[in-house]
Amino acid sequence: MAIQSILANKLRASLTLLSMAIGVFAIVGVAAAVGALDGKLQKQLESFGSTSFLISRTPVINFGDSWRRYRNRKDITVRQAQELQKRLTSAEMVSLQNQTMGVVAKHDGNSTDPNVFVYGSDDAWMTLSDYDLASGRNLTNADVEFGSDLAVIGDEIAHKIFKDEAPLGKSLTLNGHRYTVVGVFAPKGAIFGQSRDAVVLVPITSAMKYFFDEWESSVYIHVRAPSTKEFDNVLGQTVGILRALRGVESWEQNDFEISTNESIMDTFSGLTKYVSYFGLGCGIIALVAAGVGIMNIMLVSVKERTREIGIRKAIGATSGNILSQFIIEAITICQLGAFIGIGLGLLGGVGLAAAMDATVPFPWQWAAGAIAACTMIGLLFGSYPAWKASRLDPIDALRYE
Repeated sequence: MAIQSILANKLRASLTLLSMAIGVFAIVGVAAAVGALDGKLQKQLESFGSTSFLISRTPVINFGDSWRRYRNRKDITVRQAQELQKRLTSAEMVSLQNQTMGVVAKHDGNSTDPNVFVYGSDDAWMTLSDYDLASGRNLTNADVEFGSDLAVIGDEIAHKIFKDEAPLGKSLTLNGHRYTVVGVFAPKGAIFGQSRDAVVLVPITSAMKYFFDEWESSVYIHVRAPSTKEFDNVLGQTVGILRALRGVESWEQNDFEISTNESIMDTFSGLTKYVSYFGLGCGIIALVAAGVGIMNIMLVSVKERTREIGIRKAIGATSGNILSQFIIEAITICQLGAFIGIGLGLLGGVGLAAAMDATVPFPWQWAAGAIAACTMIGLLFGSYPAWKASRLDPIDALRYE
């Protein structure tokens, strides 16, 4: 009977369903999006390696006003990083790097968008960043030592500016500085909408000449331990050597940050948690507003069906029958809206995941919570109209025109 009542008033029921669906969409859609983001980051961190960690002047992920704690820290210089490379013999790899973005790469009248990332680093960068060569060679220690103007370019850049030419041995300019291409990376795709193929790798010593100031630009240091057993030992030695190089006293805290997979994931999860709460808050507000609309619509429905109520009571329906009838109608509308909202939320999450090349885990807990919340809203906001219907006098109801 509840479904028949909904079908008898399609426009009114559709508007009510839409208001419920919007609230549930906000809850489930944000949950699906957060799940996709967490999954994508986790996948990328796996390529980072469980035995690797990154050293930087400030945290890799930083939000809020905590930047005030780090603004007066001294830069990690190239010379400090190179000295750490020499002393940290227990590590499998130690790579120093810096980067700049928004660079335009040009060749023979062809140019890229200003979205190229230029990495200044060394021969270990390719392995630590999980890149492979499609052709040519990687940078060497000699390239870094002599500051050679050589470059390994991403697949996107090779196709955009070299077209059908073989890029090896050809030259390209980066913000007016000429480099010779010695290698091309295999395609990597995108992460969070940012292409990983619009990259150029050059020796850190060359990058410092053209893109950075050795004395005023902090570098990152990427370290990989030989195994998980040696991880803590390598991490401890790294901290000790770097504190000595930077003149940090024994009673002072580190003036640099160590980022591991676990710490990056924890920080990112802390950020996405607030996004989830925001979506939950918006969804609850929308559901409460929809509940008010349902109460209004049910009151109108009771008014329109006064004679029907009188007939039901005249042939034996009790007040409890009428009460349960209208409450079930309200709950049915809310639950249908919940299922529509869950479907829309998943579609939104799938669309975001497709753009990021990620997967969307089904947010079972959020979906179940949304259905339970909609049921409670139907019960709460449908109770008063149902009670009012159940209290109608059958004689007066039958005479109602």
